[in-house]
Amino acid sequence: MSPHRRTLEAPTHEQLDAFSREAQDYFEQMTDSSAKRFTLRYTEFLQAKAHGLNASEPSGESGLSMLDCRLIRSVLRNLYRKHLA
Repeated sequence: MSPHRRTLEAPTHEQLDAFSREAQDYFEQMTDSSAKRFTLRYTEFLQAKAHGLNASEPSGESGLSMLDCRLIRSVLRNLYRKHLA
């Protein structure tokens, strides 16, 4: 079975675990508490999306620049595409 999900079927536990592990590794490398909060919120948003749940996409985090938010979103979206899209 391909590691990438191309249909609307629910992701496997293995796919979700792989995404969550890589997102956790990314989170643990951060030292800024605002960046960590945003990373956690965005990871939760993507996990909800993978389950087909309606969730609001986090737009930003107090104390974090929009450039930093864009970078975090980009990294997490790439992980999402790698494991779940």
